[in-house]
Amino acid sequence: MTWRDAERWVGRRIDDDAVPTPFVFVDIAVLERNIAHMQALAKTAGIGLRPHTKTHKIAAIAQMQLRAGAVGLTVAKLGEAQAFMETGIKASFMVAQPFVGTEKVRWALRMAEENELLLCVDDENLAAQMGEIASCEGKTLDILLIVDTDYKRFGVDWQEAAKVAERMARRTGVRFLGIRSHDGRTYRLPTLAERKQAAREEVERMADVADQIRQKGIPCELVSIGSTPGAYWVLQNGWTEGITELRPGNYVFHDRMQISLGVARPDDCALRIVASIVSTPREGEALIDAGLKTLTGTQDRFSEGFGLVPHRPDVVVEKLWEECGLVRYKEEPLRIGDRLVIIPNHACEITNLAEVVFYGTNDRIEGFWVAEARGKVW
Repeated sequence: MTWRDAERWVGRRIDDDAVPTPFVFVDIAVLERNIAHMQALAKTAGIGLRPHTKTHKIAAIAQMQLRAGAVGLTVAKLGEAQAFMETGIKASFMVAQPFVGTEKVRWALRMAEENELLLCVDDENLAAQMGEIASCEGKTLDILLIVDTDYKRFGVDWQEAAKVAERMARRTGVRFLGIRSHDGRTYRLPTLAERKQAAREEVERMADVADQIRQKGIPCELVSIGSTPGAYWVLQNGWTEGITELRPGNYVFHDRMQISLGVARPDDCALRIVASIVSTPREGEALIDAGLKTLTGTQDRFSEGFGLVPHRPDVVVEKLWEECGLVRYKEEPLRIGDRLVIIPNHACEITNLAEVVFYGTNDRIEGFWVAEARGKVW
């Protein structure tokens, strides 16, 4: 069976054994509510919302976000932007991760002829190389400097960033537009107070960098920060002074991590995995037909197992292999053919793995999507 067969199951309930498992199901009412809620928070704060589409990779959802009022879209890679553009989306795209190579720069220049394309880099020599290629073609690339506010992934240390931005802004072939950060400490710090403090520090440090850049006589139009939990805490607490936009991604679906972090409830989780019990080899144990290639192996540092089963809180998805998973239960026995509806630990990996993403309301399938940007990792 392929995605072409998916039409056969439209109209059926997710617990109908005629629908083959495992599969991904998105409650579209919850999805729309999540999109509207984050957009309303941003609008009230006067902050632009540029959602990160690597979470869903689906053009229809990107269009929902734009119609709701998003100022543009964020992608991780050029291939994602290309996939969305080919569906007819016209928007401002931020490519959040750096890339190298003459061919990719030329690819970016071609895409920038049709849509605004903002490229993020954290190395002034890389910016210079990109600018040289653009200059040779008589063009200019729009760039942002990636700033590290203490997450230790991409980015120039925030205390040095203004100096780098000044040198970068003087390169030929590039137009410096601003700065962007992603402080993933909001996911990993042990207490809620510490995580909220990290979100506030990201804003304060980015605002400080932007001020230093402007004091050097260089415009800094965009001050862009990211992460779903950080976006909620920043907007809900009014910690927005000095920033111009937010780039949350996971908020459209939410997942077990967001529940653990305290920014979502199970009812806010739009994306679920439906899996079947296919073996009951030992008392208290069963095997499901969803494994690493469906649920992914990401663990939630604040909870047990590889997903949450809301309708069976006694069930723990304890172990995953490639195509199957081991679950343990303490109460009513699980039987072959039973279905588990699982909230994954990390929703951002799911639609990249699924050939088909069903959607609907009240557990009834109303349609399906094929993720246009699935597998676009270049």
